[in-house]
Order: sequence, then structure tokens, then C-alpha cells
Amino acid sequence: MTLPREPVSFAAALATIEKRVGSDVVRRIASRAQRTIDDWRHPETPRTPPIETALALDCAWRAAGGAGAPMLETYRRLFEVSAPIVIDIDDGQLPGLTVVAIKETAEAHAALLIALQPQATEHHRREAVREVSEAIAALEAPLPHLYVQQPP
Repeated sequence: MTLPREPVSFAAALATIEKRVGSDVVRRIASRAQRTIDDWRHPETPRTPPIETALALDCAWRAAGGAGAPMLETYRRLFEVSAPIVIDIDDGQLPGLTVVAIKETAEAHAALLIALQPQATEHHRREAVREVSEAIAALEAPLPHLYVQQPP
């Protein structure tokens, strides 16, 4: 039976890494019993890989051609969504944040297409980097609002 994982969780990040690098690599990097690794993957177990292991898993992910760093990105996103505990979130901002996210991702797509052209210049590539960075930020901005709306 497949158990549902939270989309922003270390269990989901580990599953993503494991799909790319393979179970043998994860076991070698973790230097832990298979039961421990299974616990890290299980959505109802609060155990997570130690920081050193998470770093090594992200490095293996990158070495295998993966973009980003699933463990680091999970940590950062979990940190960001913990902010509603400290600051007041205005749920009325979510529609506006959604519009901005749609706009920014469309601009990122357009800039990426231009940067892929054979005649693209370094300026086009830098523009694509800027647009993609802005799109990522715009897509992450609604996360605290969405987590606040989830039932406990």
C-alpha cells in the first residue's frame, strides 16, 4: 500500500533522490540500517536524516544530474512555512499572490524560450536566470498562506 507523503517533507525529498540515484547509493551514503532509511521515507515516522546525510544525499543528487537540492529545498520551505507561527498571515493576499505567480512564471517561460534559441546572447541567458529566480520566489510566496489554511 502506498502512503501519501506531504509534498514538502523530507520523506518526499528522499523518495525523489532515491528515484534518481538508486537505493544502493542511498544506503551507502546513509551508512544506516535499512529499517532506519525506511523510517526516513515513511510519512508517519518523525525520523529524518541527519544534516550530514542530507547534505551527502543532495550532493549525490546533483552528481547524478539533478537540479537543485531536494533536502536543502525542503528544509528551506519548511522554515518559510513556519513563519505564520511568528507573524500574522493575511489570507486576503492569496489571490494577488496567485496572479503574481502566474505572471512571473509566464515571463520565465518566455525568457527560457528566448535563451534556448541558437542566436541567444549572454544577456538573454542572464535575463532567463533573473526571470526564473523571480518565478520561483513568486511561486513560493503563497506557501505560508496555503499551510495556514490546512486543518491541523
